Amino acid sequence: MGDLTLFRAVLTVAIVLLLAYWCSRLLAKQWVRGNGNGSLQIIEQIQLSQNQKILLLKVGDTNYLIGVSQAGVQMLAEVEGEFQAAEPLKPEPLTQLPFRDVLNKYLAPHQNKKEEDK
Repeated sequence: MGDLTLFRAVLTVAIVLLLAYWCSRLLAKQWVRGNGNGSLQIIEQIQLSQNQKILLLKVGDTNYLIGVSQAGVQMLAEVEGEFQAAEPLKPEPLTQLPFRDVLNKYLAPHQNKKEEDK
């Protein structure tokens, strides 16, 4: 009888994990679809503190400088000029150095010091 309840518990956890994965994928698709594809686009943003940021928004043909904080959202100014959205930073591909090379890099100064002491 104990094996059956353990099986049910494992099955329940697996189902909950699958549902969470499915929901996160669904929300991610909606976020990407709704972020910047319409007439509202975030051109640039600067994080001032944990709860404060300044956004440069393009709405149609007009640019706005917006302040966002815990107190709310406030329009700071209407900005003239042409702005292009910054390209997202692409991480450089990680090159895996062999462990021996990394170890030698950090041990080399210590080995040179030991040789000088002799």
